[in-house]
Amino acid sequence: MVRTIVIMAGLFTLGMPVAFGIEAAFVPDVDGGGDYLVRVEPDLVRGGTPYTFTSDVPSDARNVRRVKIYVADAWPPAVERSVIEASRRPRTAAVAASASRIADVETTGAQKNPPWALLTGSLITLFLSLGANAYLGMLLATMRARYLRDIQSGMIKV
Repeated sequence: MVRTIVIMAGLFTLGMPVAFGIEAAFVPDVDGGGDYLVRVEPDLVRGGTPYTFTSDVPSDARNVRRVKIYVADAWPPAVERSVIEASRRPRTAAVAASASRIADVETTGAQKNPPWALLTGSLITLFLSLGANAYLGMLLATMRARYLRDIQSGMIKV
C-alpha cells in the first residue's frame, strides 16, 4: 500500500510539468531577429478547455519575425534540431545591452524614498488615539465610582 502511494506520488511529481502541455522557444537568427515557437499538445486543444492559453514573447527578444504555433505531441525533428542549436548558441550583445538598460531602469525606480512623513504621522495619530481612549476609560471609571458612592450614601435615589 505504502509502496503504491510512493510510486504514484513520484509519477505525479514527474508528470506535473508534462500535464500543462505547452512549450515555448525563441530561435534567434544570425541577423538579430528570430522566430518564437510555441508547441501545444493536441489534447489541450481537442478537449475544449475553458482556459485561455497565453505565451508572452520575452522582453529581451528583439525583432521577432514570426510566431509559429505547433499543435503536436512533440516538436517536429527539424524544429527540435533548431531549438537545440539555439540553446547552445551564446546570446547576442544587443540583447545583453538591452537587459542591462532594463536593469538600470529598475534600480533607479526602486530608489524612491519611502513616505516617512506619512508613516510618522500615522504612528503619532495611533498613539494619540490610544492615549485618548485610555483617558476616557479612566474618566468613566472615576465617574462610576462617584455614582456608586453617592448611591450608597443615599444622596441619589434609584
